[in-house]
Amino acid sequence: MKELVIIFLFAISAAIKVELTDYVCEEPHGYFPDPEQCDLYYECKNGVATPKLCPDGLLFLLGEAISVKCDYPFNIDCGSREFVQEPEPNIDPKCYRANGYFNHEDATVCDRFYNCVNGVAYELPCAAGLIFDEAIGTCVREEQASSYAKRCVKSSEKANIDGFLCPEEETIGPHGQPLAHPRFPHPKSCQRFITCYFGKDIRELGCGEGEVFDDRTTKCVLPKDGPLDCSCWYNCKEDSACPENCRSDCSCPVL
Repeated sequence: MKELVIIFLFAISAAIKVELTDYVCEEPHGYFPDPEQCDLYYECKNGVATPKLCPDGLLFLLGEAISVKCDYPFNIDCGSREFVQEPEPNIDPKCYRANGYFNHEDATVCDRFYNCVNGVAYELPCAAGLIFDEAIGTCVREEQASSYAKRCVKSSEKANIDGFLCPEEETIGPHGQPLAHPRFPHPKSCQRFITCYFGKDIRELGCGEGEVFDDRTTKCVLPKDGPLDCSCWYNCKEDSACPENCRSDCSCPVL
């Protein structure tokens, strides 16, 4: 069963859609698995069976016949039910199946993954120090990962934005607690700022037009309410000695 699930997840082997045969209901009413196909089940009403498929990427969970539940492959033991339906067409190429948790397509990225929902891929990060293990659908420490988890060569060069590096130490917030996603001023722009997601995944984000980033509140504000060195980021003051070319802090360039 373990190998079957891994094959299903990694799409190493083509999925097979079996021919439906006349299914005889075990009981007059309920939901029952197909004996060969793990994502195929039958709804029985008054002894009449109607074949139904789980959403692409999910498998039928054996359990109470009065209810039906489809779940991710890493939560299902298919036993001898070794076949699955063909993948849905026209889904995001990042998704092996319409639904599921899958590796990042970049071979050098192990700490990000995709949650595919109805054929749409949503990129998600792992917490600091973890890698994604597709076989169990979650992020784990590398030493705890299964043999099927993707391993990436760690780069010795730390990612930066215009020379800014996420600090090694925790960033403490105004209430004395470490921040999960601290924000920092951009080294070259008052409108933009930098977020260190989980303290390490560096991202460049921006405020709306007409706003600047205030590192004291870590929020976007109007220039008059922000840092002094950004008060003239968009426009010089009317009484400025250099109204056409003042600096972001409203001072005039040195001639």
